[in-house]
Amino acid sequence: MAELSRTIWKAAGGRDSLLESVELFDEYSGSGVPEGQRSLAFRLTYRAGDRTLTEAEVNELHQRIRDSLVEKYAVTLRS
Repeated sequence: MAELSRTIWKAAGGRDSLLESVELFDEYSGSGVPEGQRSLAFRLTYRAGDRTLTEAEVNELHQRIRDSLVEKYAVTLRS
C-alpha cells in the first residue's frame, strides 16, 4: 500500500499539492474479484487553505492520479 500511496502523492504534485490526505479504507478479495487480485478503495481528500476548490481543479488532479495508477500498475479502475 505504501508504494501506491507514494504514487498517488507524486501524481498529485507532492505534499504541497491540493491533495490533503490519502487513506486506504477498504480491501477485498473474494467473490467477484479475479483470482490473485484484490479490490482496494482509497479516500482522497483535496483542500486549498485559502479558497474553495473548483470542480475543474479537483477533476483534473483526480484524473492525473488515476492515469498515473493505470500507467504504473495497469490497474482496473471502477469509478
